[in-house]
Amino acid sequence: MTDKPDILTQHIHLWRDWLYDHYYWAYLSGTAVICNSMFFPDAKATLLSWLACGAAGAVLEPCVNPYRQFYGKSLGRLSGDQPRVALTFDDGPGEDTPELLDLLKREKVQASFFLIGTQIEKHPDLVRRIADEGHLIGNHTYSHPNLMLCSPQRTHQELARVQGQVEQLTGQKPTFWRPPFGFRAPWTQAAASKLGLRSALWTTNPRDFQDPGAQVIVDRTMAELQKGLIVLLHDGLRQRAQTLEATRALIALIKDKKYQLVRLDSADA
Repeated sequence: MTDKPDILTQHIHLWRDWLYDHYYWAYLSGTAVICNSMFFPDAKATLLSWLACGAAGAVLEPCVNPYRQFYGKSLGRLSGDQPRVALTFDDGPGEDTPELLDLLKREKVQASFFLIGTQIEKHPDLVRRIADEGHLIGNHTYSHPNLMLCSPQRTHQELARVQGQVEQLTGQKPTFWRPPFGFRAPWTQAAASKLGLRSALWTTNPRDFQDPGAQVIVDRTMAELQKGLIVLLHDGLRQRAQTLEATRALIALIKDKKYQLVRLDSADA
């Protein structure tokens, strides 16, 4: 037997990767297809439906594009001209977090962990350990919802609950947060700002959540290596063996390139 995916699965993976690599054009194409599927007997109604669809697409695009800052500023890379890289881990703490922390401690590397409230409840000791070992703890909402679909009140509740959890366990409140999937509504940033939270997204997303293989994760990350790079990785919700293996290799390669591995709140960040 072989672990190689079937032809259909391979093509699905190729299409999915194309969407990530050419997001903007895929979004425009999708909006155009929806517009052109709307035809009415009345030409005026057809034109109005196209205009409404196009306007909706323009309004929503900054909500799903992690690199767009139309509805509020987000940290997408470390500032300054120093050779620094920030490794960030979402969705934890999880089953692989202890081994990941062991690796970071052994390599004398500090990272940033964006924790989910439901995971905090399962692994409170790991939250304490993350803080005790000098890593940054960020807020990744309580239940990992799509914030585009959440009201300002629900968004506040999701973030405030995690703020309280982390403070109770560690004595400190997170100052950074990251929206699940990178999605946010026009009002999301304002809700987070009221809690003293600064949005942090990423510079590169090697898509470790797809389990493409550790080497693919490494190759995708190193292809984007630059000063101020923020790398999006994951350590929770399910097993992350590929991410752990890739992180081990990335630390060695990044250090070999004479880059410093830092927290998001390092000087000049």
